[in-house]
Amino acid sequence: MRRAIVWAVIWALAFGLTAWSVECPEGKVPVTFRYIPLPNEEIHSVSLRGTFNDWGEWTMEVQPDGSWAITVCLEPGTYEYKFFINGQWPKDMSTGRGGGPVDFEADGYVDDGFGGKNAVRKVGTFLEGEWKFKMKLIPSQELSYNILTLTYTFSGYELKSITKYDPADPLAATEQAFEFSGLALGMVSLKSGVYFDYEAVAYKHTFVEGKASFMGVTLTAKAEHWADPYLPDDRCPVPVTFRYVPAPGETVTSVNVAGDFDGWNPSDPDTAMTYDPATGEWSVTLYLTPGPIRYKYVINGSWPNDMQTDHPVTGGPLDPDLPTDPGAAYLYYMDDGFGGKNAVRVIRGACRKPTVAVTFRYIPTSDETVTSVNVAGDFDNWNPSDPDTAMTYDPATGEWSVTLYLTSGPHQYKYVINGAWVGNMATDHPVSGGPVDPDAEGYYYGNAVRLVSDPMPSYMRYTLTAEWENFKGTVRFEDCCCGIVFKDLTLTVSDISLCCGIAYDAELYFTKHGFQHLRFTADSLFELCCGIGFGVDVVFGVNYKQITPKFSWDGIDACLHVYGDLQVNGTAVGGLELYGFKLRCDLGDCYWLEILHAFNVTKIEEIFSADIFHDREFEYVKLGTCGPACCGDNWDLTVTVFFGGGSLFDITRIWLDMNIPLAEAIKLVVNFSPTIPEICFGWTWTF
Repeated sequence: MRRAIVWAVIWALAFGLTAWSVECPEGKVPVTFRYIPLPNEEIHSVSLRGTFNDWGEWTMEVQPDGSWAITVCLEPGTYEYKFFINGQWPKDMSTGRGGGPVDFEADGYVDDGFGGKNAVRKVGTFLEGEWKFKMKLIPSQELSYNILTLTYTFSGYELKSITKYDPADPLAATEQAFEFSGLALGMVSLKSGVYFDYEAVAYKHTFVEGKASFMGVTLTAKAEHWADPYLPDDRCPVPVTFRYVPAPGETVTSVNVAGDFDGWNPSDPDTAMTYDPATGEWSVTLYLTPGPIRYKYVINGSWPNDMQTDHPVTGGPLDPDLPTDPGAAYLYYMDDGFGGKNAVRVIRGACRKPTVAVTFRYIPTSDETVTSVNVAGDFDNWNPSDPDTAMTYDPATGEWSVTLYLTSGPHQYKYVINGAWVGNMATDHPVSGGPVDPDAEGYYYGNAVRLVSDPMPSYMRYTLTAEWENFKGTVRFEDCCCGIVFKDLTLTVSDISLCCGIAYDAELYFTKHGFQHLRFTADSLFELCCGIGFGVDVVFGVNYKQITPKFSWDGIDACLHVYGDLQVNGTAVGGLELYGFKLRCDLGDCYWLEILHAFNVTKIEEIFSADIFHDREFEYVKLGTCGPACCGDNWDLTVTVFFGGGSLFDITRIWLDMNIPLAEAIKLVVNFSPTIPEICFGWTWTF
């Protein structure tokens, strides 16, 4: 079989690149489609069916070389198709010929809507585009998004340009991307991309991906690279232990650590400490991305005001692992913006360097006279006239700046302008009265604070995926500038049938720190009665459980998602903590109803990874509908009603989201709220 595939590839190279001698009308391109039978395969008929002939039948003729072929005239564009062989459709055009592609000259594959794949041909050379634009008109004019995509197709390959524009300036680009994709020999899908920060004229991210199917197995390999300061948030996590030591006689029932790493959630089960009777301490170990973090302890459900001085009994620091030497302790506390102080840590990465380049800037106003600027801080013994920390002026930018090499950790400093110390770095700009350093990360009693972390000039991630029948495995590795290490592994199996005709899907997820979650999904466990089907989706996480019943009845699909956590300690089962639930009913093709209710808003938004509710809101009801519009498309309308406050029907917001096709290539987007009020208007234009 392998030898047959190799010969088929050679045959395709030898004959597939030359079209038969066919003259086409102006504006059309001759395109040859060819099917090469496998050795000893008996072929009686082959026809070509696709979007170019409304899936009708164009008969292919047998050729002297044994292949079946037809040459047709097509306008430049992208077409889907399949070969109809011996009166049968191949389910998957990418693997339907002895485990390999049915057409080695295909330019790609797409789902056919019936569980298989159509082949794709990109004919000729042509340019396509899409412009997605949306702007808020009321109460103030503000650009939501402005994205222009141009796609140039040539020889079956695509070169795509993606430009994202600044919401503050519709004519100024913020990101420019270029992507290249295509299919080689009908079986190796290639894709790559490179992304740039347009404003900073800096490189951000790039990737290269290859995908091939052979003998029923699909293999995908992807390599990605990020440059500082555009590194992903989930890179290179390291274990960090937080401890709390109660004073003798102190009664403690719970301790949580909350910070900017978990959205300052005071009841996050993932950050809850556990008590060790052997040491008399509470502690938790979290896996955090290297860099600066701010945090507080929540003891018995109460926030401390100052992490440095508000131990409930001793009146000292709450975190025993921060420095206690008065000369250094102040570096590890920062104003929280509410009159108190957060604790600060700078999480060290695997690749450590003795010093890090840090740039300090001062921006004078247009009418300000500045003759000298120095930065003085704990790194130079607060010397106001240190020549090594003196800034220089750049006429091109109108800024003063200096780059210093500092050790990793928190640093405090002040500017000395024209020989005079700044009183408060947060509010004492000599002219504007605002912050003196535009890059300061916090303040401590009038000093500015910089959190200097270990540099990571670049970051690599490698992803390998294997798919075979109903099995899929994905493993990821990462290079944190110190060599390649394992990141995570996901194993999924679909349509497993153990008994009684019940089929379900399963997913198992691990990271280098161990098991994370196990998921089971069954769309149809059994029929309740009267044609009502019942299914379920269950997720067993490290610190939570999620159960989602699913229902279906005569074209109506419904599911109830229940979010919560069942407390299990050894063989003891505690109470069930409910975070909320979501009910969704799909009533045919165009109508649906969805209700989301949150008992714990913070946890629900964490599960959905979205900012859903505002202020006191805890529930929404969505109703979706649609109807026929021009050009064979549908308009669709979603009405969302948000509830909050104390009363049962306390409506806080109403949102209407509508998409209206105006022409074959233009779709109008309207978002409207009569309660705020707010109106957004935009469009998607394909050309």
